[in-house]
Amino acid sequence: MESKYKFIENGDEIIVTRSEIEYLVTTSEMSEEEKDKAVLDYLSEINAQVYYDETFNNYQRATKATAKYPENMALLYLSLGIASEAGEVAGKMKKWVRDGDSKMTREEWVKAMSSEIGDVLWYAARLADELDLSLAEIAEENMIKLLDRKARGVIGGSGDNR
Repeated sequence: MESKYKFIENGDEIIVTRSEIEYLVTTSEMSEEEKDKAVLDYLSEINAQVYYDETFNNYQRATKATAKYPENMALLYLSLGIASEAGEVAGKMKKWVRDGDSKMTREEWVKAMSSEIGDVLWYAARLADELDLSLAEIAEENMIKLLDRKARGVIGGSGDNR
């Protein structure tokens, strides 16, 4: 998913992709870090805002139809659910490392992983909904945070406030 940004130019709302901005403000001689910094500087200069694709939000709304848990325990239930499903992803990976393709083919394993990742996504969507958060905004803001860390050379560090 490529990040998109919107800004106002001559009264019109313009939506551009990160690639389009990169094409405008970078050169082939620049390092990846220099390119990231140039893009972020340009976005700031034109007062661009993140453009949120509705795909995640549509999915988030749709998950409500399959939600079944006690309302008064929603945050606890969903937090435990996401941890449990992430554990199932880890378990499938562990078994693949141990057994390789002796128990299932790679294609079967990928399909099983996809199913578990889908379960993690469902819990993430429900948790965001219960917290009145937009899954699309969460995804986009996380990408911006990571690109900023990369541009500042701290993507490989640790801690939330890098």
